[in-house]
Amino acid sequence: MGAMPYIVSLSNLNTTESEVNLFNAQENLTASNKGLPDGVVANAELIYEMPFAQTFSCYQNVPFLGFRNETDFSLHNTAGGTLRSFQLQTNLLTGTAKTLAGGYAGVSNPTKYKLDPRRANVSATAEGIGASLRFIFSVTSSEQLGGRDLDEIVVSNTTTFPCTDRFALTKITTGFNNSDSSDASSYTEILSTTNFTPLGIDHILLQSENVAKIGANPILLSVKDATGNRDRKEIALANSPYIRPNQRLISSINDIDGSTELTLTLPPQTILELFLYPTNRMVL
Repeated sequence: MGAMPYIVSLSNLNTTESEVNLFNAQENLTASNKGLPDGVVANAELIYEMPFAQTFSCYQNVPFLGFRNETDFSLHNTAGGTLRSFQLQTNLLTGTAKTLAGGYAGVSNPTKYKLDPRRANVSATAEGIGASLRFIFSVTSSEQLGGRDLDEIVVSNTTTFPCTDRFALTKITTGFNNSDSSDASSYTEILSTTNFTPLGIDHILLQSENVAKIGANPILLSVKDATGNRDRKEIALANSPYIRPNQRLISSINDIDGSTELTLTLPPQTILELFLYPTNRMVL
């Protein structure tokens, strides 16, 4: 196959199919969860998820709806440590899931919360409404957690609204190994780089136990023309006697720049790996 590929590994943790818009760094680099749907995680070796939404007692219902100022949001690990990720600096009444996911992911938002320097280095997504929330945490490499797994999400408040919530996290090993990628790139790094310098593509190899189901839905390639308008076309997955039954090829993409978008549908609870074989190297 020549040069080592860049890898985009997608995990759909939902019980329903999810339409995924990949790349398009111009829009997705600053979007929540990098433009991926809730419950879809990119380039994670390990995922720690709440299997379903839970009702948080720290969410106050009277005299207002929300999490109170000075509520701590933490993660507990298998070594017995509870590492605070952040503390609310104001009452959180709206945008709950997005704001809390940002706090766990280490996104600066000083008007809403104060990040703790001891926080676990994770990516995070959240979904739900009001007190009913589901969190998903992921790491590109197990080294980010110092070899300790996460086993609980912990939310507590000892001052403005005394409460404690503890919910178990389920560990998922995806099979993604960043040492298999030519530059051990996270999905964010791939977006950041293609936003400035196009990545020439020889071909893309898709690998999944559900690859036939993925190919049964339309796969769309969208690029911008010289006037800024989007040109969309459906592309096909090719089979070959030289690849495995769980693999397919895309040979119709010449490069990925900041506006290139690849749209496909992931079946429920499916892992899909895309191996991007380049014609030029990215400078990360």
